[in-house]
Amino acid sequence: MTGSIVAALLAACSFAGAAVLQQEAAQTISSNDSLRLRLLLALLRRPRWLAGVGLLLAGYGLQAVALALGPVAVVQPVVATELALAIPLAMVRRRRRPTWRDGAAIVAVLAGVAGFLLVASPAKGTADPGMRTWIAVLVPIGAADAVLVALAAGARGPRKAMLLGSAAGIAFGLLAVLTKATAYGIGRHGAAAFASWQPYLLVATGIAALVVSQSAYQAGPLAFSMPFVAVLEPILAVLVGDTAFDEQVRLAGGYLAAEVVAAAVAVTGLVALARSPTVHSIYEDGDGAAGEAGTGPEGGTGPEGGTGPDR
Repeated sequence: MTGSIVAALLAACSFAGAAVLQQEAAQTISSNDSLRLRLLLALLRRPRWLAGVGLLLAGYGLQAVALALGPVAVVQPVVATELALAIPLAMVRRRRRPTWRDGAAIVAVLAGVAGFLLVASPAKGTADPGMRTWIAVLVPIGAADAVLVALAAGARGPRKAMLLGSAAGIAFGLLAVLTKATAYGIGRHGAAAFASWQPYLLVATGIAALVVSQSAYQAGPLAFSMPFVAVLEPILAVLVGDTAFDEQVRLAGGYLAAEVVAAAVAVTGLVALARSPTVHSIYEDGDGAAGEAGTGPEGGTGPEGGTGPDR
């Protein structure tokens, strides 16, 4: 279990760095490309975004290792601490000093996640649910994501970023579940695992999650989208882990109450970070990464190309 937690923490660090770099790059792309594959084609010309992709791939690799070693309900709450790591990193890159409230919020996120894992103590379950179980999992998750994306298509600004962040959080939670199932299949059956449907749905979900998350980053600062990713991804993973993967999270009596308190502490920290004036000030001026967005080939001017951060 220790190896799983260490790998998950390293994955969270990689995802945090990737989120900061990708959000800086995505904000230089025209909003007309939101929720379209051509958004990814445009981002492929951004060196900063490609560096973020490198970190993202490293994070996925570490996450796969963590999921192979431990339950989804352990790994995903740890990975969710990426927001508590991404915000300080963004502050450092923009030469901002966190306030004591920012520090307290980060500590709350980390303490809440640690407390939840300590109390819940999920056990390893099965990594190969039956087809009926998969259908019961995939249909409502896919429907929820489709509704969120449809609502986001007609929204603008912070509301769009929050809706897309929610959709991305659900997609990443599903991606983690599919990663565990695929890793299990490859470990047990080798190349024969690619005769099953899970690896291909994993790839399709990964592409969809990437498009949605980049569109969320494009719609506004990390503070609007990442809290929803950080909250919904582990919630979905814990629910699916407990129901479909039979990971047996402790939910009886006092355990459930303690888990709710720990989760509330973590969510409070996430909300505090999302509302932090320091965090919002990162994106309100044109310094730091804005230099790349300007009027050069990466940016343009006006609300479409933006003179702000190019993430």
